[in-house]
Amino acid sequence: MGVTHNQLIAMLAVVDCGTFDRAAGKLNLTQSTITKRVQELEASMGFSVFDRSKRQAILTIQGEQFVSLARDTVASFENLTSFNPDKKAAFSHIRLGVTELSSLTWLPKFLESSFAENPNIQFELTIDMSRSLLGSLEDGELDIIVVPEMPFQSNAHVQQIVGVEIALIGKPGLVPTGRKIEVSNLREFEIITQGKTSGFSKSIRDWFSSYGLSTRNNVRVDSLHAMVGLAAAGRGVCIAPRDYLVPLIESGRVAEILTKPKLPAVNYCVMHYPTTHEQLFSRVENDIKCAVDFSTPYFI
Repeated sequence: MGVTHNQLIAMLAVVDCGTFDRAAGKLNLTQSTITKRVQELEASMGFSVFDRSKRQAILTIQGEQFVSLARDTVASFENLTSFNPDKKAAFSHIRLGVTELSSLTWLPKFLESSFAENPNIQFELTIDMSRSLLGSLEDGELDIIVVPEMPFQSNAHVQQIVGVEIALIGKPGLVPTGRKIEVSNLREFEIITQGKTSGFSKSIRDWFSSYGLSTRNNVRVDSLHAMVGLAAAGRGVCIAPRDYLVPLIESGRVAEILTKPKLPAVNYCVMHYPTTHEQLFSRVENDIKCAVDFSTPYFI
């Protein structure tokens, strides 16, 4: 029995995802199908690709050598199948995950320009909290995500794209103009943050914690606009991207509350896990890096 393309794809998915279960999710197959294809491949080759004594999908020495050849083989096969004598671009489908802030700022223009320049690349979008997006990426349900910086697996391909300045926002008159509040004194305010699956809010909560301030008992919502609305209504103060809120600050509908020390920036990243589509994903991520601008609301 010879080695098949599907067997190679299954094996590489396990390598890239780290487990047979995640590989099954990525390829939209059952775990038993993935296992069968890998076992058939190993039987054909006459050696074990994975060390079955480990919980994770750890490659054997022969497996490590074989994977490099397998990637080249799969890439060559894809080049053959994408060959077009009319020199038309091959169609590509990318599952992209972003947080709410991206959808309200740079994403719509990026999609417009991307379609105009690369009409054969279609994006399937997921807009969710950053930790949920990371989980979907690890489970093989997404290809690329744009999220605040957080702990990633060691094999992740990560590019930092921009640091987002943040600010404390509240109802006008809540604090005298120009007065700076010690961060440790913010416990007297009701702080509105996004939920536990928000990487943005987690980074701020961790920073607050270093100053002895906890936000565990305060208001949590999953919508940026809901947070700002509650703050404008005097329900509390919220942490939000400063540049995005400049129009509201300048109009006097909300006020920026200055803190001492100044709130830290939140770094955003674009990332994916190893894939046979490395060249395409890297190109798309570079396009995203050039397009990202969290400072301008798309709808204002």
